Amino acid sequence: MSRRKPIVGMWFTLIALSVSMSMTGLGPQEYEPLFGMWPTAVVVWLILTLFFDWVIQSTGLGAVQVAVILALTQILGTGVGGVMMEGMPFGDALIAAGFTMLFWVVPGGVYGWLSD
Repeated sequence: MSRRKPIVGMWFTLIALSVSMSMTGLGPQEYEPLFGMWPTAVVVWLILTLFFDWVIQSTGLGAVQVAVILALTQILGTGVGGVMMEGMPFGDALIAAGFTMLFWVVPGGVYGWLSD
């Protein structure tokens, strides 16, 4: 089975989510991306998608299951630590956790759907 279709599908889903989120105006941009905003986003999402594919191929788990595991790992590593050690407001951490789940589970679902 070709892995190209799910990889490209997940990559484009991440780019589409990024474009839609950029239109909401949420979050200040206090940083300077390495190659400019959109070229950097495209490269980062490609790296993430290839990593996701590697995890699935290495573990044999389902795409959504891997997406949830990676999302929860990110939430535990950044959100919980942010609340407990940096004084991040709990509401902000919940919103960030929701977006983390969105950016892992939706593209992971697309990957799984295109893999069948």
